[in-house]
Amino acid sequence: MKSSRLLSILMRLQTRGQKTAEQLAQELEVSLRTIHRDIDQLSYAGVPVNAEPGRNGGYKLLDGYQKRLTGLDAEEASSLLLSGFGPALHDLGRRKPRTGPN
Repeated sequence: MKSSRLLSILMRLQTRGQKTAEQLAQELEVSLRTIHRDIDQLSYAGVPVNAEPGRNGGYKLLDGYQKRLTGLDAEEASSLLLSGFGPALHDLGRRKPRTGPN
């Protein structure tokens, strides 16, 4: 799902810093062209993604840019899971809520 992938890219860049298109494509199991289109979509949506050229380049967020998606509570995380954002929950450090005693 495209929206899940966009959220995954955003969270990977936010939590892990700079990533190359190749790294993102491999991690998300999509083509390089798909990553380039997704980065364009994030930029169009107002996410300040910078492309650093060269051997040590890659995509990264503008210094200081933070989306407060990591502050989700269990109910919000469950809503994301039910809406098809399951892979993004892994990037957020959330899993399916447990039911019953530990």
